[in-house]
Amino acid sequence: MADEPQDPPATGGDDPDSGAKKALQSERERARKAEAEAKAARDELAKLKADLEGGKSDAERMAMKVAELEARANEADGRALRAEVAQAKGLSPAQARRLQGATKEELEADADELLSAFRPAEGEGTDSTAATTRPTAGRPREQLRPASLPRGDEGSESYDSTKFLAAVPRG
Repeated sequence: MADEPQDPPATGGDDPDSGAKKALQSERERARKAEAEAKAARDELAKLKADLEGGKSDAERMAMKVAELEARANEADGRALRAEVAQAKGLSPAQARRLQGATKEELEADADELLSAFRPAEGEGTDSTAATTRPTAGRPREQLRPASLPRGDEGSESYDSTKFLAAVPRG
């Protein structure tokens, strides 16, 4: 008889482990609820952090944009001031780009220094022949002449065809 399996005692159909099973089941349910609440709290925390960082990055972006616009405004003010000083001093655009200084007084002093450094010395550039033979700026002018002109008439501005025809031998 010792080899026969023993049947559980009949105690009105209740399992002796049923109380433990119920307790385990209720504990598992509480754990699931707690886990769901923790997950919801983590999600809420992540959302709040993202909102906080998003606000911070907007503020940072705005600060960067303001700094960029201020730099552009300062650059434009500097260009306008250089142009004003260059026009007042009679500088060329190339000379105006070389002006250095932060204030109007510094730019004017630099313009005076630039003009004194590149101004022709007394007596230079006042010769009338130098002004007519040397072009001042730009592309060189071509001195074209008809091929039928005699060599001696290279410098003449006007061409008289009657003189040329009179010089042609007829035969």
